[in-house]
Amino acid sequence: MARLRTTRASVLALSVLLASIRQVRWSVDDAFCGRQWRTAPKQPCSARLVQERQTELLDEETVRLHKFYHDKTVDYTVQNFEWVNSKGYSTDNTIALSEQEAVWRASKDRLARWPRVEEQNIHEVKFHDHPNRFCTADDAENLGDPGDNIFVINLHRRPAKLKHVLAQLYTAGLNAKVVDAIDGDAFTSQEEIDKLGARTLPGYCGHKNTLPHLTTGQLGCFMSHFAIWHYMVEHQIPSALILEDDFDLQPNFKQLLGEYLEEARGHDWNLMYVGRSPTEPDIRRVTEHLAQPGYTLWTVGYLFTLDAARALVEAETQSRLAPLDHYFSIAMGQGLSGHWNEHAVEWSKHIPQVLRGLAVTPPLVMPYVGSMFLSDTAMLRNGTKFVTDLPLREGDPWPSSRRNEEAWRAQSEARRI
Repeated sequence: MARLRTTRASVLALSVLLASIRQVRWSVDDAFCGRQWRTAPKQPCSARLVQERQTELLDEETVRLHKFYHDKTVDYTVQNFEWVNSKGYSTDNTIALSEQEAVWRASKDRLARWPRVEEQNIHEVKFHDHPNRFCTADDAENLGDPGDNIFVINLHRRPAKLKHVLAQLYTAGLNAKVVDAIDGDAFTSQEEIDKLGARTLPGYCGHKNTLPHLTTGQLGCFMSHFAIWHYMVEHQIPSALILEDDFDLQPNFKQLLGEYLEEARGHDWNLMYVGRSPTEPDIRRVTEHLAQPGYTLWTVGYLFTLDAARALVEAETQSRLAPLDHYFSIAMGQGLSGHWNEHAVEWSKHIPQVLRGLAVTPPLVMPYVGSMFLSDTAMLRNGTKFVTDLPLREGDPWPSSRRNEEAWRAQSEARRI
C-alpha cells in the first residue's frame, strides 16, 4: 500500500475524496432503510414514506455488487492517493506529447458539429460477422432488442478506456459503434457553449448531493448522450443500448439481457437501466428481474427507445439541462419528495416527464473499479472546471482564479475541520 503523507492538507484532501465515494454507497444504504454495509453517518429514511409507497427492498445481489464496487474504490483511493489527489486535465499516458495537440484539435472540431453524429464520429467495432441478437423471439425488435445499435461513448483522449471497452465487447461477443464524445473540457468560454444552444436549467443550482455548479465534464456528458438520441431520431433507430466507456459487463450479459427483454413483454417502457445506483427503494417489482426504479444515479448503461429519444430531442432538452442521471430521474417523475434532491420539484418545471423507466435488477452493467478517477464528470481531480468559471467570451483571458470552484472547495474543507 502506498505510504500517505500525514500533512493536514493531504488528510483533508483524502477526506474529500472518500466522502465523494461514500455518497453513492450511502444512497443504496438509504434505500435499504438502515441495513448498513458498514458503520457510516447517514440521514435516516422515512419508514412511513416507504410503507405508504409500498416499496420493496433492493435485492441482495444489487447491494452486493454496489458494496464490492465502492469498497474496492475506497481501497483504490488509498493505494493510489498521490496520483488521485494531484491529477488534473490530462490525456492518457498512452498518448504521446507530440499527439496531444492533434487530440485537442479533434476535440474542438467535434464540438463544432454537435448535435450531429457524422460518419467520421462513429467507429465500427466488429468481432463477428453475424448481427447482434439478444432476444430469441421473432418480434425481438418490438421487445426493444437493440441488435447492432450498441453505442459506446468515448473521449478522444481516453484510449485506455477504449482498450477496456474493446476487451469487454470481445469477451461478450458483441459488435458496437464507438462514438466520439463531446469533451466538455475543450470548451474555452461560456459564449462557445451558448452558441451551440446548450444551457442549464433556469437559475440552476446544484442540490445537497451534487456540486453547486455544473462542471464542463457534466455538460459534455449530457451533450454526448443527446447527440446519440439525435442520431436515433435522424436515422429512425427503434432501440439502442447506450454505454459509457467505464462499463463492466456482468457474466452472461448477452443472454440475460435477452431474457429480461422477454420478461418485459407487455410492459410499457421507453428507458431500461441495465446499470444504475439507486438512492431509494424501488417503487415496485415488475417481474422477477425488472423493477420500476425510484430516484436513480448513473447512466453507465441503458436501453433507450425511439419514443424516448424523440421526446427529449423535440423538447429541446439541451436548452435546459442538468446532470444527466438526475435529469433522467426527474423525467421519470421520481424524487419529487426531495429526499435526495431538494430542488427536484423546481427542476421538474423545466424537465419534461416523458420517460417510463424500468431497471434490470440486479444490474447487468457496473463501472469498473478505479474508473471514477478517470471520470471527466466528477469533481475528483484538480483542473475539473465549473462552467460558470469559464471566460464569458471567446478571446477573453482566463480568470486569475476559479472563483466558484475555490468557494466550493473552501466550504467543503470548512465542513470537515
